[in-house]
Formats: sequence, structure tokens, C-alpha cells
Amino acid sequence: MLKKSLFSIFLFTSLFSAWDEEQLVRRMRAHLLIDDPKSALRDAEGYLDVYPESQMLKVAYIEALAAAGREEKAVATYEAWSSLFKDEADRRQAMEAIGWGVLGKASESSQYSIRLSSIVGAFLTHDVRAVKLLLNMMRDSNAILRSVAVQLSCQMRDGPLQKEIIRLFEQEKVWIVRLEVIKALGIMGIREKADDLKAFISNEKVTFEEKGAAIGALVHLYDDVDLKEIEFLARSDRAAFRQLACGITSHFGVKEAKDIILPLIEDPSCDVRIAALNALGLCYRYHAEFDEIKEYIEKSLEDTDPAVAITAGWAALLLDPSYGEKTMEKWLENKYPENRRMAAAAIRAAGCHGVSLSMRHLKRSGDPYVRANLALGLIGQRVATSTCCNILYKFLMEEDGMWMWDSERNGLFQALAPSRIRHIDQIPHYPDAMDQLTRLNLLSLLAILEDSRALKGIKQFLQNRHWAVTGVAAATLLQVGDEGAIELVKELLDDPDRHIQIQAALVLAVYGKEASVLSFLEEVYDDCDHEMKMQITEAIGHIGTPESAAFLLKVMKEPFPILRVIAASSLIQCLNR
Repeated sequence: MLKKSLFSIFLFTSLFSAWDEEQLVRRMRAHLLIDDPKSALRDAEGYLDVYPESQMLKVAYIEALAAAGREEKAVATYEAWSSLFKDEADRRQAMEAIGWGVLGKASESSQYSIRLSSIVGAFLTHDVRAVKLLLNMMRDSNAILRSVAVQLSCQMRDGPLQKEIIRLFEQEKVWIVRLEVIKALGIMGIREKADDLKAFISNEKVTFEEKGAAIGALVHLYDDVDLKEIEFLARSDRAAFRQLACGITSHFGVKEAKDIILPLIEDPSCDVRIAALNALGLCYRYHAEFDEIKEYIEKSLEDTDPAVAITAGWAALLLDPSYGEKTMEKWLENKYPENRRMAAAAIRAAGCHGVSLSMRHLKRSGDPYVRANLALGLIGQRVATSTCCNILYKFLMEEDGMWMWDSERNGLFQALAPSRIRHIDQIPHYPDAMDQLTRLNLLSLLAILEDSRALKGIKQFLQNRHWAVTGVAAATLLQVGDEGAIELVKELLDDPDRHIQIQAALVLAVYGKEASVLSFLEEVYDDCDHEMKMQITEAIGHIGTPESAAFLLKVMKEPFPILRVIAASSLIQCLNR
């Protein structure tokens, strides 16, 4: 064995002693380019025998270790050699290689949860190297992973990702993936599939959700629209095409299409009637006589479908508040709570035209959700803000159950409502996450309005709620970028309750990117449970300072694969900012 080792050393020395370090590193990295990390590692080990003091080869050796999936040894080797690296760029390159090595290994795991963490972690780096992992996941055998990969790819929009989206549109069979692929065509602006989308929505076998997604995608794909095309769509015997015609004209404000779209207010399909009324309220009320529009609205106010009648009432409010108030009052007092809440959301969407009606029903209604929705509308108009803040605070403190923003029947009307959201595998704790986001919307609004009870409300929220979606929820809490809201959360860092301190630090880290909380988060890390450790590690990545690298390398020694993946993603984020 000793003879064999000595022979290997002699062979490498003989073959490569005439080569300089750069040539050897290029040769080693050529193996990595063709996905042959074992050969790269073997060569790197041999090259170091020739040039044992070479910093360049030491970095390349760490890269090879990471690419070969030997992350623990890569971390240990880096820590042993880091003091020898004179160039900061060498240290960064080595650490970044370790991070991508961890993500790459995780993407090939047999465990679904680890593969899922790897693509989310790769996406958060906003690095071009994430494209390869996303492509691989869009070809994964697990439909949920393909669905998530498609959603993440929409935000990167690289050419290879667009080609894969097109392939999935043509070949994907699983419904949850197809739905996301259809949406992606519009978001990524893949215009070459516009005709295929039109054919798709005319297919009777296509589900309602898929048709809705296809219509939305087509609206995104239009830069401009021809009047003849609108007429063709509006005269189609397919309801989805007629609905698309209304959506396009609303989106582009095509006033010349008034006489084509307004007759669709009497369409046999309730979805088309709603879309046409939306177009009337958003566009055509400015381009038609009062009596003409009133004639179209009149029949719709008595429509058998509540969503159509409420949408007509909204249009009537915009036309003349005194004309629409009587109808909307009827819906605010309807025996079905979903109709009352949709009506309140429609009044809110009417803006200043709904103020008088909202004021009359703000305290009269016995439905707390109606009062809350009306209060939100009045706050938007800065009317009776003190009274409205009282209503929202009482709602936050007294109403049990989970909440959501409901815009199912009409996308223009977003109603605060009891949650009907079901669990989905793509997002852990999804119903709870959406409930948190809804509550945080309301708390953020109180903070913006400088309500003195906002701090108490946020504190109670952090005490009673399990922070399962730190990154998303924190962004929602402070999404308006209000400095007052950030200062409010900072006050909670001094709270005597350790749990509240940690939650507040997470919020400030994820959204506020407050580097001042880094030392605190690192200090409490060892005393936290596994899930909280994951959240802290993620939050440190959001702050993104190179000073966190040493801590994240320590986390990468943890025995939990998902925690190592989060640490790897956060490390890359810290190095790239």
C-alpha cells in the first residue's frame, strides 16, 4: 500500500511539475464542469502534493470536496486553512463553493423535504447557479416539487427556464403542476404560446381553475389589443373567451370597445356578467351617458347570482352613490354572511363613493366582519380613523378562528373573512400562515396610523402565535416600509419575555434587515428548538452581512440536513451582498 502511494505521488510529480498552478486549477475545474467531482477531487489531492503551499490549489481542493458531497470535510478544511488565505476573495470563493456543494447534494436527496429546501434555498441566493437546480426540479418525479420549481422560476425568467416551462405546458399531466405552468406563461411573457392558450381555454375538458389561469396569462401577454380581436373574443360561443375580452378591455381601457363589451352584462354566464360589470366600473362609466349605463346596470341589480348583483351595486355606487346605496344596503343586511362580507368589500372598493353608506352601517351591522371591512374602507379614505381603529382593534382582540382575504367571486373585491384555506403540501402550515399574514396586515395598519395599542396587539400576537412563516409574515407586517412600524417592533427587543424578544428580532432581521440584531440571534441560537434554529438561520441570510459567515459555517456542522441547507443558502446570500 505504501509503495502504491509513493508511486502515485511520483507519478503526479513527474507529470505535473512542469505545469504552473493556474494550469492545474483549470484542469481540475474542467472535471467539475462535466459533473465529475470524484476526478476533480483526486486531481486536487495530487496537485497539492506538488504545490503544498498554493492558496489557489487549496481553494480548488475545498471546491472539489464540496462538489463531491463531502461537506463536513470541506468545512473542517476551510476552518483549518482560512487563516492562511491572504486574499479575501479566496476565502469568499471557498465558502461559496461549500454553500453550493451543500445545496447541490441536498437537491439529489431521496427525501422530498430536503430536495424542497434545496430549491428554495438556491432561489433565495438570486444567483445564476440556481438555474441548474430549478431545471432539475422541474423534471423531478415529485409533482409538488415540480410545481414549486415552476413558481420560483417565474421570478428568475432565464431562457433555459422559459424553455422548460414551454415543455411542461406541452407535456405535463398533473393538474397542480399544469395550473402553475399556465400562470408562468403569462408572468414570464412567453408570447409564442398565446394561440395555444386560446385553444386551451376553449377546451371543454379543461377545469374552471385552469381556464381562469389561462385567461389571466393571456391578459399578461397582450402589449396592445386590436379591436377586431376583442370583437372576435366577445362574439365567441365560449364563455371563457367572452370573459377574456372583458378582462383585456379593462386592463387596457379600450374605450372604442364599449359597444362590444357592455352587452355582455346580460350574458348567460355569471362570470362574464361580472367581468363586463367590472369593465363598466373601471372604464366605460367615463365614456357613456348616465342613462345608457343605468339601463345596463338596472337588470343586473336584481340578478339571481348574488356576486353579479353586488358587482352591479358597486358599479351603481361609482355612477351615483344615491343610486347604488339602496341596493348595497340590502346586501349588507342579507341573511348569508358571505354575501354581507362581499358587499362590504365592494363598498370598500368604491372608495369615496362608499363613505356615506359605510358610516351609516359601521356600528349598525351585527356582523363583526362587515364592520371590519367597512372600517378598512373608511381608513383608506382617512375618514373616522379613530372609530375605525377601535373597531379593528376590537376585532383583533375578540374574534377567534383563522382569517383570510377572500376575492374568489370578484378579484376587485378583497374581503376580510373566516378562513376556508386548506392545507397544501407545498407550504408547511399553509392555513396558519395565511391567517398570520391577514392578522399582520391589520396590525401593520394600526402601526401606520400610530394607534397606541398597536404595540400591545403585536406583542399579544407574538405571544400567542406560532411563527411558522417568518420570512413571508415579517415582510407583510412591515411591507409599507413605515419607519414607525419598524421602531415599534424595536421596542419589543427589550420586552422581559424572551420569546417575544426572539420573535421581534426575527421580524427586524427578515424585513428590516437590521444588522443590530445579529449578535442577539447568534447568542440565543443554541438555546432554541430545531424549528426556531431554522428560522434564525434563515433570518441571518436576509440581513446578509459577511460577518455572519463564521456562524453559518458552524451551523453547517449540525446533524440536520434541512438546517444545513438553510445555512448554506444564508451563507451564499451573505457573501453575495
